[in-house]
Amino acid sequence: MVDPRPAGDARQRETRERELRQRELRERTVSAMVSAALLAVLGTLIFAWALRAPEYPWLFAVGAVPWGVGLVMFAAALWRYTRA
Repeated sequence: MVDPRPAGDARQRETRERELRQRELRERTVSAMVSAALLAVLGTLIFAWALRAPEYPWLFAVGAVPWGVGLVMFAAALWRYTRA
């Protein structure tokens, strides 16, 4: 049986699906980067608190955790976005 739809319809559908995948990837990347930025802000606030309270040196290590997680999230999102 012959498909009554023209061949261009399949190409258009494929193009739409590719655009949807690209849009979803872009949205996920932006979301991950915003989350990473918020973690960096949290780490900065903890570092600032550690500077004002030198009797708690372990706060520097606590402040480094969100920074490290944020850097990894940002790098992973950028890597996925540039490799897609």
